[in-house]
Amino acid sequence: MSRLEESANMNAQASREARILARRKRIQERLATAHQGESSGGKEGEKKEEVGKGKQQIIESKSRLYRVKHRTEQDVTSVRIGGDEREQQHRINEEKTRQELRAKLLAEAEQSARNNASVAMRWADLFSIEVPQDLYDEIEKQRQACERIINSKDKLIADIKTELKKKDDEFVKTLKRQAEDIDTLLQYMSRQFVEMQSAYKNELEEIENAFLQERSDLLNSNRGEIQDLFDKRSKLEQDFMDRYLSTVENYQQQLEALRIADAEDYHILKIRLETDIQNLEQHLEAMRATYQLNTEKLDYNYRVLVERDHENQTTINQQKRKISRQRDVLSSLKQRYAESEKKYMEENMKLTDEYKRITEQFKDLQSKFRHFEQVDTQKYNEVFAMKEREVAGVVKQLLQADKVLHEQQLGWDWLPPHDSVFTPSLPSSSSLAAKAAQAVGNGEEADEGETEEEIKARQGEAEVQENLKDSRNYGALSLLCDEAGFLIDAKVRSMLDKLSKDEAGHVKAESVLKALGVSDGSSFNALMDALTASSTVEMRAKGMSVPPRRISGNADVGRATVLVHPDDLVKRLKAFIEVESTAPARGGIGSGAARVAGVSRRAAEVEQEYWMRMSNVINEKGTRVWGILEKQLEKYKGLLQERSASLSEVESLQHQNTELRALLNQYLSSRINSELVIPPTVLI
Repeated sequence: MSRLEESANMNAQASREARILARRKRIQERLATAHQGESSGGKEGEKKEEVGKGKQQIIESKSRLYRVKHRTEQDVTSVRIGGDEREQQHRINEEKTRQELRAKLLAEAEQSARNNASVAMRWADLFSIEVPQDLYDEIEKQRQACERIINSKDKLIADIKTELKKKDDEFVKTLKRQAEDIDTLLQYMSRQFVEMQSAYKNELEEIENAFLQERSDLLNSNRGEIQDLFDKRSKLEQDFMDRYLSTVENYQQQLEALRIADAEDYHILKIRLETDIQNLEQHLEAMRATYQLNTEKLDYNYRVLVERDHENQTTINQQKRKISRQRDVLSSLKQRYAESEKKYMEENMKLTDEYKRITEQFKDLQSKFRHFEQVDTQKYNEVFAMKEREVAGVVKQLLQADKVLHEQQLGWDWLPPHDSVFTPSLPSSSSLAAKAAQAVGNGEEADEGETEEEIKARQGEAEVQENLKDSRNYGALSLLCDEAGFLIDAKVRSMLDKLSKDEAGHVKAESVLKALGVSDGSSFNALMDALTASSTVEMRAKGMSVPPRRISGNADVGRATVLVHPDDLVKRLKAFIEVESTAPARGGIGSGAARVAGVSRRAAEVEQEYWMRMSNVINEKGTRVWGILEKQLEKYKGLLQERSASLSEVESLQHQNTELRALLNQYLSSRINSELVIPPTVLI
């Protein structure tokens, strides 16, 4: 059986390859014919001026008509090709089903023969049994064996009947599909006829317009050439007359200019001398007025200064009296301050005791909170993973439906989404946040001196900023920004486009360090050490004992020529967070809280991005296509229902026509017609 199946598959594969080769050959011949038409059209386009617009338009029209005909024929041919492919696939499936039924028949025949032989062999043994009970038991066993044989036969018969029913259903579906192909073919043929008719009509109009344009261009060019000759002669005559008249007029103007020039020079000299005299007199009057104004201004300023001196003396006396009053107020305030300080010191002692008591309660509450947080985080991760699987299943079903609509209903090429759509959100984000919170809870101690904590925080920030500006750390920081860019805050990411390249890199590095909980120089140096190729941070994260390494700051990083491979950077960062969470807190509560806030914020952003990806797996264009396809299918359904009603009416009319024809034949064949003077057969 396997050989028969292999031979059938090989024959089907060979016939399919032969059809593919024949189809490729036909396509190549058509493309070659189209290419020749385009090349001939191009060569004729080069001789456009020699041939003329009318003939050139005829050539272009023939080329366009050929392309329209070729395109429409391709549409009509595609229906036949699709039908051939379905028929070939149907035959392959038929052959496979037939082989399977034959195998079942042979297997059942062999099994039935063996069972019949065993039953027949046991009949002879029954005659030797004399005990009635034993004989009854053996006969019952024989009956059960016969029933098993009959049941196997009945099962095979049921399988064959089921296959026959499937054949009938498939035949009905094939008839429906064939009717749909015929309708599609008729639609393509009618559309081809309309397009060809419209194309021929448009091309005839274009050819007629081209000849009319060519005729009008020739007439205009001849008229223009004759008009240019007349204009040239008139222009030459006019130029000669203009040169003669301009020469005469030039001589007259030169004589008149010489007579006028001498008179104008005399008048100009007279006017200039009179004007100089007037200007000097005006300047003398202006200087006299300026001197008088300056004298009045000086007198006014002297009187103003004397009045201001009196006012300043009065102000000084008032300020002295005010200083004496303020001294009295200062002495009373000092006394009140001493009393308030004593009162607040007593209140401070009471509040300190209360603070210690509340701190103990807070630590107890924190231990309970960590326990419930771990339990809630575990439950959240399990529920989130379950929902992720459910959503992935729903999205895959949606994509499968979209693929079926594109390929089967629309006949388009369906492009599946990128594999990153089903990439789940970071599973370790919640666990990392829980570990960071646990480390913060285990290591935080309430500092009584709040001023000292602020000083340490400022010093840590200054050390981090100084290390960021150090050029020896640029390589490690650029690697960190490129590979761990997902730790950058969403608000910071939206501001990067507005900054320059250097400022954007600095802001990226600050955001990544803040998300990792790096708040002082020692944690920064530990991160730089974790980014080197020879770092042992992964071994320390696993709890293995390693020899201590000396971390001396930027000098070692500057000398380190080998950094960690980009593919291993995320693993190093996870190991760094685990080591830092188990180590004693360097920056107090603020550092641990920053680490927890950064990791939690990043986890929320990743989860939001994942759900946004899953909700937009079918874009807006696909949704619109679905809506339009639904409307068109509803219209098509209505058309089919109308056709079904029309077919019922046609069948009813055919039935009535048959009855009327039988009744007419009965009347014509009646014996009474021979007794009539004019029988009906004579009139028909």
